[in-house]
Amino acid sequence: MTSPFPDLGGIAPRVGDPRCGSKAFPTSRPCSEPATWHVAWSLTPETAGFSLVCDEHMDEVQEKYVYADRHPAEIACDMPSTGWSLAAPSRCVPVSSDDLPGGDR
Repeated sequence: MTSPFPDLGGIAPRVGDPRCGSKAFPTSRPCSEPATWHVAWSLTPETAGFSLVCDEHMDEVQEKYVYADRHPAEIACDMPSTGWSLAAPSRCVPVSSDDLPGGDR
């Protein structure tokens, strides 16, 4: 049976230049076109997974996979210390260490 989630493979370093990371095969190079969508595959803390994709690959995602949420990609989506805001509409927001599990309170 085919998984409803894509193989995310290795996670690329976050640099603030959102690029599509979609691959035709696990050994293929990523698409690297500018990302237009930020996809949350799961928003459960233990299994959260995210991808940045271009319009072409978002069409493929919608046809083949199950995802929890999405929003337009922006620079914040590709930066460290960001989190996923579930407010409508969803978006990426800065997260301080106080907001993380086990952070100073």
